[in-house]
Amino acid sequence: MAVCAVLREDPDLGASIPSAELADATRRCVATEVTLPKGFWDPGDDALAARDGFGLLMLDGLLVRRVGTHGRFGAELLGAGDLLRPWENGGEDLPPPFRVLFTVAEEGRIAVLDGDFAARAARYPSIAANLAGRAMMRSRTLAIGMAIAHYPQIRRRLLLLLWHIADRWGRVTPQGVRIPLHLPHELLADLVAARRPAVTTALGQLAEEGLVVRGRRGLLLTGDVLAALDRDA
Repeated sequence: MAVCAVLREDPDLGASIPSAELADATRRCVATEVTLPKGFWDPGDDALAARDGFGLLMLDGLLVRRVGTHGRFGAELLGAGDLLRPWENGGEDLPPPFRVLFTVAEEGRIAVLDGDFAARAARYPSIAANLAGRAMMRSRTLAIGMAIAHYPQIRRRLLLLLWHIADRWGRVTPQGVRIPLHLPHELLADLVAARRPAVTTALGQLAEEGLVVRGRRGLLLTGDVLAALDRDA
């Protein structure tokens, strides 16, 4: 079973630790590392191991968390730095008919921050504080997603969503901001609370307006997004 130095994998977690203590903290704060291959993921065993600790910390990759049923799902994108505690919101705990599904969109790794890790990290309180901040950030990101879903025009929802995704995963290029992720239309539909055909149409409209360019390396966001949104107001 692989083991990783969590503070080396995620330096921001140890950013508040005094430099004189950082090397020792990095040596002490190790955790089990699990590889997530692409496809459906059942967090059962990994989540069980982390129940008495902080949870599962994503080190890299891209994970899609869906909540819903019968083709009606809300979705959340999770990547490096996100903290998961699947046992607290699993499908068995949700009111019927909702359920939770996890899909690994890009192969990644997680660190199992179990009780042993929590005990080792206890002498460095800022680690727990930073992990709590990660949880709060997820809630704020979800709130932004809800706000986007309230816009009546799907085209506008999609444009706002893409720039929201680009804020985290985008790479600035001379041509615009590139999102180097594979984002199927079905996933985009779940993220903006729409049907896939409507998203395909909206994406075509954005391409015709020069606001989004589709390519083999992902989507490229171009043009003046604020001016585009003002025209719709």
